Amino acid sequence: MSSRYGSNLHQRDARSQLFSDHSGSSSNVGSSGLRAASPAYGYRPATPNARGQYSASVLEELESQNDAQVEGLSAKVKMLKDITEAIGAEVRESSTLIQNMNDTFDNTRVRLRGTMNRMLIMADRTGVGWKAWLFFILAVILIFWWVKGR
Repeated sequence: MSSRYGSNLHQRDARSQLFSDHSGSSSNVGSSGLRAASPAYGYRPATPNARGQYSASVLEELESQNDAQVEGLSAKVKMLKDITEAIGAEVRESSTLIQNMNDTFDNTRVRLRGTMNRMLIMADRTGVGWKAWLFFILAVILIFWWVKGR
């Protein structure tokens, strides 16, 4: 199958697709799976001092970045929740509509069956078969159609 499509097609693995930018370039993903700070995201890298400690301003900036990311995720979660609630409401409305249509079709079927049975009983009582009545009804319909067409 690869010979059919050629060997020059570039296929990316799922991990690179998951963590790639919209431009298609791979983002900075470390071995832990977390994004490293880069200028592309508007964050400056946090580097500890010689003793491995971060300054208060760096920690405060990291906390504000974290809060911004949490707010963004919260907005996305709220949007998904609204969408799923709308889908649920649509499904409930559709189910109700389908149930009502099913009931209407069932009632129509019962009425048609009753009408057909009464017509067959009437045809038996008159001594004329149902095929003759069907022919008579079709002839009347054709006459009305012909008169309307003139």
